[in-house]
Amino acid sequence: MGRQGAAGAQRSRHSRHVHPVRGRSHQEFLRHRELADRHRQVDLGGRVIDVIPIPGHSKVSIAFYDRNTGVLLSGDTLYPGRLYVQDFPAFQASVKRLIGFTKGKPVAHLLGNHIEQSSTPFLDYPVGTMYQPNEHELQLARGSLLELDDALIGMHGTPERLALRDFSVWPSGPSFGSPAENEAYKKRVDQQRAEMWDHGKQ
Repeated sequence: MGRQGAAGAQRSRHSRHVHPVRGRSHQEFLRHRELADRHRQVDLGGRVIDVIPIPGHSKVSIAFYDRNTGVLLSGDTLYPGRLYVQDFPAFQASVKRLIGFTKGKPVAHLLGNHIEQSSTPFLDYPVGTMYQPNEHELQLARGSLLELDDALIGMHGTPERLALRDFSVWPSGPSFGSPAENEAYKKRVDQQRAEMWDHGKQ
């Protein structure tokens, strides 16, 4: 085999193909029943990423686990802030799925998508806050999953708002979020946009 042939074989052995997402293929992918309770792996060429379906915040929520670093990317399901829950039974099942998946595995950090919690325990920033000078650090530990699971079990199937030390459970829907809260949110955002470069006023 010549140099070009050997090089081609080497490339083909280590190459990975990423297929483009068309339309709603992501949602259709997760809709398959065989994937509802099972995770898959993505091989990046010697680096394996586990992909775990975790619906509840949304129908297509997923988590990623990097075996090389022990980092669990939990998306909008768990982070230091308000955990907005669209589908309570699915959310609770997803939390249990993450607990089961991480059992016996090293979890160096659990990293979510947002920070809405302040550095003061049990205290989050108001909805719509843009300037958070004393916010909570992004990383959480696996113990936060266990704490969240206990809190959801304690609701006995009836979702409710609950403030915990490092995050809060915030069910979404018509029963949550009064017109007064929505108006306060809009007012807060407008005020912050007007003063966003003057941190002395915030």
